[in-house]
Amino acid sequence: MNLILAHLLWAALSPEPVEQATLRLYYLQLPLGYERYTLSRDGDDLLLTSDFDFTDRGGRVQLQASLRMEAADLTPRRFEAKGKSYRFVNVDSEVTLEKGSASVRVRSETNRVSTPERVFTVDGYAPFSVQMMLVRYWNAHGRPEVLATIPGEPLNEVRILHRGRDEVSAGGRVVGLDRYTLEGVVWGRETLWLTGNGAFAAAVTRAGGLTFEGVREDLADALPALAALAAKEAVSDLGRISRVIEPRASGSYALVGAALVDGTGSAVVPDAAVLVQDGRIEAAGPRAEISIPVGIPAIDLRGKTILPGLWDMHTHVTQIEWGPVYLAAGVTTVRDMGNESELILALRDALAGGEALGPRLLLAGLVDGGGPNAFGTVAATTPEEGGAVVRRYHDQGFHQVKLYNQLAPDVVAAIAGEAHRLGMTVTGHVPTSMTLKEAVEAGMDHIAHLAIRDEPGSLELRRTTEFLRENGTVIDPTLSWGELLGRSTTTPIASFQPGFPRIPAPLRRLFDSAGNADIDPVAARERLDRGLRIVGELHRGGVPIVAGTDEGIPGHSLHREIELYVEAGLTPLEAIQAATIVPARAMRLQNELGTVEVGKRADLVVLDANPLERISNIRSVRFVVTGGRMYDAADLWRSVRFIP
Repeated sequence: MNLILAHLLWAALSPEPVEQATLRLYYLQLPLGYERYTLSRDGDDLLLTSDFDFTDRGGRVQLQASLRMEAADLTPRRFEAKGKSYRFVNVDSEVTLEKGSASVRVRSETNRVSTPERVFTVDGYAPFSVQMMLVRYWNAHGRPEVLATIPGEPLNEVRILHRGRDEVSAGGRVVGLDRYTLEGVVWGRETLWLTGNGAFAAAVTRAGGLTFEGVREDLADALPALAALAAKEAVSDLGRISRVIEPRASGSYALVGAALVDGTGSAVVPDAAVLVQDGRIEAAGPRAEISIPVGIPAIDLRGKTILPGLWDMHTHVTQIEWGPVYLAAGVTTVRDMGNESELILALRDALAGGEALGPRLLLAGLVDGGGPNAFGTVAATTPEEGGAVVRRYHDQGFHQVKLYNQLAPDVVAAIAGEAHRLGMTVTGHVPTSMTLKEAVEAGMDHIAHLAIRDEPGSLELRRTTEFLRENGTVIDPTLSWGELLGRSTTTPIASFQPGFPRIPAPLRRLFDSAGNADIDPVAARERLDRGLRIVGELHRGGVPIVAGTDEGIPGHSLHREIELYVEAGLTPLEAIQAATIVPARAMRLQNELGTVEVGKRADLVVLDANPLERISNIRSVRFVVTGGRMYDAADLWRSVRFIP
């Protein structure tokens, strides 16, 4: 009997529930659907059943789950979940526990694993009601520092902290809630609130790269306040992580002996010196020509290669762990392409003020056109509303406006006009109501993803390339994201992404569940090759290409993006420039960033091997310098549970 049929049969035959609730589900605080759970007594057991159901941009996501526990102490006996927890995240797991062991089926693979005395079952962030029972179990079993959970590899480790008690207003009343941080259910931290009797109240987590929330229906009015509390706590946590990562050097020092690839296109300097003083590059060039002041430390980097700090021009920094990860990968500047203001503004300011550790954040404010398939809560359905959105983002210090799919042509034109008047630029998706040419003519400066339908080698693509070049339009193709999600599920991710085995277990499980089961490896590669050929033609035709990942596998996907540009026909130096000086120019920051030149900010990467000789050496990050502070990449990876 399949899970859905069994679930319906149980609902018809089950006794009166001891607890039930309806939760509203949100993505970027936009209401999308519901989770409905019931907790019923069945002899000596409790049975939790959950229906998790939402629609995101026209795509329906459904997950059914059941969890049987001993009523006396909530020890799990059987767990089953099937469906999707996000558009590309497939869930199909079944766990049966006995004393000391468990049978664990994940998709088509079944294993028996040994289990400790205290163990719980949870498979990702959804459904929220299972996380509620996880916290209840933790409370009932002495609040252990680490709690084993399954499915895992073979066991997962979850850390739960009770962070305090909050009072929020909802429905005209003040409600007291206990706030918990969970780490390890997904990669990074989630925030979960329970009522005094342990019932679910709210949660802020991450799904598909962006912030996902669940709130009990009667507490929905409190969501903005809860999101702000979660953001404040997250930024504070990043500050604590940052304070225990000591820089290897700061203030004034010199890097000597490495090969220097300054990013300008000049020849490599084989035995170079870079003098850093007060966060700026004071001198850079052949070691024999650089005078290092007496008393300034010289760090010997013989055998290594120095590059400008890398950029990721398409990401969504929805969790604080991305800060150390990006630096560990050599990324010192990122463009956030749509986020919740409560988190991203606080995080940007903390990073800029030196209170937390991570890359420089440049913000593109998301706006869509409203309606049932809209994305996010910022909408503009008239030119007047579009102008108002731009002004609000400008006043908050955003660099760009990001357009999304449902915007009307007259609104796009109004947004672009107002953005340009205020010195901002416009990026994003080509709205479905417009062609690429129409969007650029209406004022789009950058285009996200590879929104080009022309065939490689065709006259149409040559004309499109010429049009984009004449208009100075910047393209961020996000090829690595397409490769990851478009792969055949029979193709191991590690075959093209060697960093995959070193990421935290919850992330490995999430990405292992993604991919396309209906495509064979040859067809998937042909699809990728088409994108590579288009990028190659755009580049040769003079269209600026900038490296972006749409997040992907943290840190590692930016390296893969650069590798793919070389496959597309760019030289290794040109591929590196797509992640350094080209994005700096696109964001009008070329006088501050993007190359290793005197007077610029000291944002640098030190590699163990030269990427001009082999582009995969871009992965060999040993040190990163951000604003003049030099960190060991291994320390940064470990701080957020990656393997260096």
